[in-house]
Amino acid sequence: MTHTDERGQSRPAADRDGMSQGMRVLAHLISGVLLYGALGWVGDHFLHTSFLLPVGIVLGAALGIYTTIKRLGALEASPAATEGER
Repeated sequence: MTHTDERGQSRPAADRDGMSQGMRVLAHLISGVLLYGALGWVGDHFLHTSFLLPVGIVLGAALGIYTTIKRLGALEASPAATEGER
C-alpha cells in the first residue's frame, strides 16, 4: 500500500511507519532529558548543589532509552504486529 506525501510523491506505508517510530523514539529521549534535567536544575537551585543537573540529564536519557525499548518490545510482541506482516 502506498500513500502520497506533502510533495505529491508516493511513499510506501512501511516508510511512514518507520518515520513515526523514529519520531517517537526522538520524543522520548528529548522529553526524558528535558524533564529530568529540569528536575535536577530545580534540585540544584534549592539545595545549593551543582551535581543534580548532570545526574538528571543522564538519568533522563537512560529512562528515555528504557521506555523506548519497552514500548518497541511490546509493539513487536503484540499479535497485531505479527498479523500486519502476513
